[in-house]
Amino acid sequence: MYLQALSIRNFRCIENLDLNFNKGLNILIGENNAGKTAIIDALRICFGYGGQKRDLYISLSEFHIVRNEVKQGVGEIEFHLTFCIEDEKEVAWFNDLYSVDTDGKQTLQLHFSYHLTEDNRVRYQVWGGSKKGQPIAPEVLHLIYYVHLDALRDAEQYLRPIRGNRLGQLYCNIQIDKDIKKDLERKSELAKKVRSAVDSEPEWVSHLLTGKKNINEHLEHTSFTHKKQEIDISFLPFDFSRLVDNLKIQMPVYADAILKGDPTIQKHFELFQNGLGYNNLIYTATILGDLQERKALQNEGYAALLIEEPEAHLHPQLQNLFFSYLNKFDTEKGFQIFVTSHSPTITAKAKLETVIVLQNPSGSINALSISKSGLEEKNRKFLHKFLDVTKSQMFFANGIILVEGISEALLLPIFSDMMGEEFNVEKAGIELVNINGVAFSHFANLFNSEDDSKNLSSRCSLITDDDRGSESDEIDSRAKIAKDLERKNLKVYLAERTFEFELFIAGNKDVLISIFTEMHPVAASRIGVDIDLKKHAENFLKKVTDNKAKSELAHRLAVKLGEDKIVRDAFKIPQYLQNAIKYAVKG
Repeated sequence: MYLQALSIRNFRCIENLDLNFNKGLNILIGENNAGKTAIIDALRICFGYGGQKRDLYISLSEFHIVRNEVKQGVGEIEFHLTFCIEDEKEVAWFNDLYSVDTDGKQTLQLHFSYHLTEDNRVRYQVWGGSKKGQPIAPEVLHLIYYVHLDALRDAEQYLRPIRGNRLGQLYCNIQIDKDIKKDLERKSELAKKVRSAVDSEPEWVSHLLTGKKNINEHLEHTSFTHKKQEIDISFLPFDFSRLVDNLKIQMPVYADAILKGDPTIQKHFELFQNGLGYNNLIYTATILGDLQERKALQNEGYAALLIEEPEAHLHPQLQNLFFSYLNKFDTEKGFQIFVTSHSPTITAKAKLETVIVLQNPSGSINALSISKSGLEEKNRKFLHKFLDVTKSQMFFANGIILVEGISEALLLPIFSDMMGEEFNVEKAGIELVNINGVAFSHFANLFNSEDDSKNLSSRCSLITDDDRGSESDEIDSRAKIAKDLERKNLKVYLAERTFEFELFIAGNKDVLISIFTEMHPVAASRIGVDIDLKKHAENFLKKVTDNKAKSELAHRLAVKLGEDKIVRDAFKIPQYLQNAIKYAVKG
């Protein structure tokens, strides 16, 4: 079984949110304050309800407040979990959660509801299946468990050889014998052998006795005659779990080849001498090993791994390596992984179908599972190859502007700043995506589905050329295809002919010709002067194109607009570009 859907109501920053999950890896990405931590904590509350130790509880401050209403007037906090049944045995194991829909679909459901009393005390109800009030046996809840790696995790602390540490848990869960009873017996025998091996060393025993004698001599003088106290000292416990709690991880200094058959010369680094990033990887690997062994030991249970910001302390290449492994991780291991991140490096490396985008437009959190979006299979394949670290930033943006070339990508941020601070794309959190071509349809399906639940909630401006001929008012067929993509959250803005043509006829011919003359003086001298502005623009565009100078022209114009205030103040931004920027920023 695996968690297929989660509904959250009135919890922290989330008023109403429905999430769909994949069987194996799930990556929740989004801007800050988009609800990533709230979702992870909701899962922790639900998954940990049947455990002996719970580190999260619903308190008064967890209730979502709408328009500063008094807390008592706020709706109930609700968590509704739906698990997909993969094996008929799971119906028997989790019978208290069993539910059958009106269409005959079988699922396992777990529900939580929290409300406030008149004196602002928190009361709650938990039930299974589809009927409210259906009780759940403790042994059923105990079958659901998780491990959480928080964003500020201290790997060194968690791996320290103290009682209940993760390394000790891993060794406790590794089975020596398939039979549980025999496994416990063999582990007990093994602990006794280790203890006996230490206690059989005469010099060591003598040393312990000396220390014991010193302590007992002082105890004798501080104890009543009829209440004499004595202590005993032992190096290792007889209990297997206490024994493995004393294990510690070290990093070997020398490679095997250097040892040349003599392992006695090996030295080790302690964890505190290791880097934070690698310690986090060691800790995560220990967790994965422990979960794998626990799942093998308790095959009927449901296990989840919750990781917040795995990119912490990892440089980009190590992030790539780590996520390549998670992408390939065998879902047959039996546990589900939930990861939160705001790293475009991780997003670029992840399989798109594992990604869930969280957005917070106007204070209302939305979620879009890419696997449930309007993207077709061919779109996903294209985007998986196309999205690098820079372009993946679009999933974290408040709005997106798609452009077909480097010229627009260079100049639009400057144009937006010239339009005023309220339209500055950087300050507005707008991402410019240069797709280096005209394959707009692969991106469009993230914004223009008639079903709003399949769209990103951010706005998208698509800027391209209409490529009409000099003697025609008919736009090119490619531009028509782009224009047909305009629906819902996507608007298309066409340049008359080309980007450079529009810049020229907007009233900027002098500065453009001046820059081009610096670049190609001979070609510039042949542009000529024409009374007709559009004819003049055509001649200019032809020379620029023939000399393959579009990107260099844009670069030099960007520099001049940044350095020359007179040129900047006189420059006219084409209206279609202004409209595209305004839509992406303000709608």
